[in-house]
Amino acid sequence: MSGKSKEVEFIKIICVLDGLAEGLNITKGQEYYGFETVDELGYNVYIENEKGRLPTYIGSYPKTYFRLIDNEIHVVTFEKNT
Repeated sequence: MSGKSKEVEFIKIICVLDGLAEGLNITKGQEYYGFETVDELGYNVYIENEKGRLPTYIGSYPKTYFRLIDNEIHVVTFEKNT
């Protein structure tokens, strides 16, 4: 079998509402990475713990909690070796 790779495009977003006050795991003013949910109503949100490492998934949240920082796309490639 040949190896396959999968690319995920992340956008950079910033939290604009205080999610912690509502019991959510997101902080106002914090920058995150994400991509749209399948229903396009929210983002699958990731936080970067260390430079050069893959972001860590923290949850799916409504778009109303975030603002797009820039139009830059961050591509991460996952490779499957068989």
